[in-house]
Amino acid sequence: MSDTATGPAANRLPTSDGAQSNVLGERRLTSIHAIGQSLAIGPMFSAGLLTGLVASVAGFNSPLSVLLGAIGALCLAYVIAFFARRYSGAGAVYEYLVHGAHPNVGVFFAGIYGLGVLFLGGGGIFIANGFLAQAFFQSHLSINIDWWVWGGLVMVIAISLNHFGVRLAIGGVLALACVSAIPFLILAVSIIAQGGATGNTLSAFGTSQTSLNSVFKGILFAVTLFIGFEAAASIGEESHDPHRSIPIALIGCVAISSVFFLLVTYAGAIGFGVKGAATAWPADPSPMGTLAARYVGKGLSTVIDLVVLLDSISVAIAFVVTGSRLFFALARDGLLPRAIARTSARDTPIGGNAVILIAGVAALLFGALSTYGKAAGVPNEIEAFSISAGAGSFLIEAVYAALAVGALRLVWKAGGQARVWRLPVVLVGLATPVLAYKGSLDPWPHYPGDLGAIFAGVGLIAVAVWFTYLRVRHAERVSLAAQHANVHHGIPPLDEELDFAPAP
Repeated sequence: MSDTATGPAANRLPTSDGAQSNVLGERRLTSIHAIGQSLAIGPMFSAGLLTGLVASVAGFNSPLSVLLGAIGALCLAYVIAFFARRYSGAGAVYEYLVHGAHPNVGVFFAGIYGLGVLFLGGGGIFIANGFLAQAFFQSHLSINIDWWVWGGLVMVIAISLNHFGVRLAIGGVLALACVSAIPFLILAVSIIAQGGATGNTLSAFGTSQTSLNSVFKGILFAVTLFIGFEAAASIGEESHDPHRSIPIALIGCVAISSVFFLLVTYAGAIGFGVKGAATAWPADPSPMGTLAARYVGKGLSTVIDLVVLLDSISVAIAFVVTGSRLFFALARDGLLPRAIARTSARDTPIGGNAVILIAGVAALLFGALSTYGKAAGVPNEIEAFSISAGAGSFLIEAVYAALAVGALRLVWKAGGQARVWRLPVVLVGLATPVLAYKGSLDPWPHYPGDLGAIFAGVGLIAVAVWFTYLRVRHAERVSLAAQHANVHHGIPPLDEELDFAPAP
């Protein structure tokens, strides 16, 4: 195994413009860029829209659900950082599971992850971009343009930024995130300073207003706030010191986002009050905008709606970067059509971008032509995004579980004193997606809410067919998967603490 991130020059596939198809950019990305890519979780987008899902079951005690969900997310971040200290490449979790578990496991779950990215962020997110943009411009500027036009525009912007260079794309994500966080912080501090509806209280972190069962159901939605943090791993092949910068980004971004989500959900709980948190919060299409108008002024309400839109665009950009690199890595190894491995003269993944473009167009058509919203009592495009995002979440949670099992195996085999604290951390990480499945599927959701799970099941079957074909026709390619990954041999042994010092 080579310690470099590229293979022999003889294996490079020439592209139409003379570029080489088995390498991506120079190793110039730093921890800051990795943190920017981790912002695929979309803190403001999630705080503005997804916290209402937590409130729909946990009500006033949503902050406790978010706190417990954040602990689970931090444990998952440690699990993925555990692999990131040892392996890096454009395929991220693909390389982690190939080298950390088994090639069969790595290839199979790479297919699941790739499909999950398309459902959630490489396709489905463009539906959300569209209806958020339509609502904002219609409400605040009286400009009425169909949502799918806005969604298509964001798709073109995200793919174009990725084509012209990952530094430009991630720079856009960082800029949008920095600007977008300020209004949310102003809102949260203002609500807390005014005492909300009935005053500040720590009872929001208890179960006095709901029940322990409701809080646990809220955890399952709270975990979805963090989906996408692992996107930092996708730029490992283009990072200067990925075995240090990626783990820092993974754990650091989840930790910072945890504090942000706790601050916002606490402010939301006391801002709406005990009754409003259980009724008005989950029913409001722009709950933070409503709170801003009530506690600060209409001007901040408009800004809040704008930053949720901007953050949704940064989510789209980050997922395009992640998805395009995963498909590039799989095609480079002969597991997908070779054309997908083509890169531009800028060493950006043309083939991977094409996959995202096709998936994005399909998602926009799904949102425009499906009529599932009638059964749910919401606009069709919103229900289409809910179904797509649900399917993506189910698939990606399965990959989290596989990573946790792989880490559990490695930690157990290594032994040593560190196993005493590593095993509980990894077990909590494993329990997080398992609980997410239980809460989402028990009881089985009503139509059309069950379509996310059904679509994920169909996707799982499609991945199984693809994997079976590879095993039968190209078993040697599966056995030699992820050979371009950088395997770092200078890390501490497993029985020592995780070390974030620069790699030797």
